[in-house]
Amino acid sequence: MVYSMTGYAIKTQQILEDTFTIEVKTLNSKFFDFSLRCPEEIQYFEEELKKISQKKLLRGKVDIRVRKTSTLKKDEEIESIKINQRIKYLKKISPKSTKEKLLELSLLIPTNTNRKKIKISKKYKNQFLKFFNNIIDDLILFRSKEGRALHKEIVKYLNQINLQLSKIEKIDKNRVNNKKKKIKEKLGELLKKVNKVRLEEELIYYIEKLDISEEIVRLNHHLSFFVELLKTKNEIGKKLNFLVQEMNREINTIGSKSNDFKLQKSVVLIKEKIEQIKEQIQNVL
Repeated sequence: MVYSMTGYAIKTQQILEDTFTIEVKTLNSKFFDFSLRCPEEIQYFEEELKKISQKKLLRGKVDIRVRKTSTLKKDEEIESIKINQRIKYLKKISPKSTKEKLLELSLLIPTNTNRKKIKISKKYKNQFLKFFNNIIDDLILFRSKEGRALHKEIVKYLNQINLQLSKIEKIDKNRVNNKKKKIKEKLGELLKKVNKVRLEEELIYYIEKLDISEEIVRLNHHLSFFVELLKTKNEIGKKLNFLVQEMNREINTIGSKSNDFKLQKSVVLIKEKIEQIKEQIQNVL
């Protein structure tokens, strides 16, 4: 089964007194690249979130954003209380000052920067990790849907390659025989004057240089193996990429050996489809 490395998921859930929204985006990458933006309390178990992501997503650029929305009102209320307390204190010092001036002065008073370490309960952490696992599962589901679209597109290109390869095989059956016939016709009377054994050796060498049967067999094998890999559940992107390189090598050899216009036309079409497959598999997990 093909999984895409591109994915997106977003979900909101309440964790005890807080409400969290997690947004996850993934893009293709050769390696696992993890990025997390989150509130301070979530940073305490960032490493665990990274391990969960890597275990489930395997590879790709993973961008995670965690927003805590439920406590914003509480924070504003707390800050408002602090400002009112400062205003009252300043009014005692300067009773004749206007409200606007007292407010301005209260905002200039530095806040206490000594922050206490946030305590996270086990229940709070477990509920958040469960929520995080769920959002990653949603992302995997998105990747599988994208993967099905990739699979459909790749199979379409493979079928087109098989069609052209069948044409090449048909053309090749007559191609070598026609070449032999033409060579013998051109030699004509010369065959009586030259060393026939030597001539046959040269002829065999020349025909072998034109022979593409081995390349056709290997390319057919690569195509069959490619289809097998598409059916597996493992991480196959890197294997497919290597296989495409081998397919490209075989069709280039076929192109260099053949000097038939119809055959060359099929070679060009196959190379085009291989390039299109190559583009698609860059996003395959």
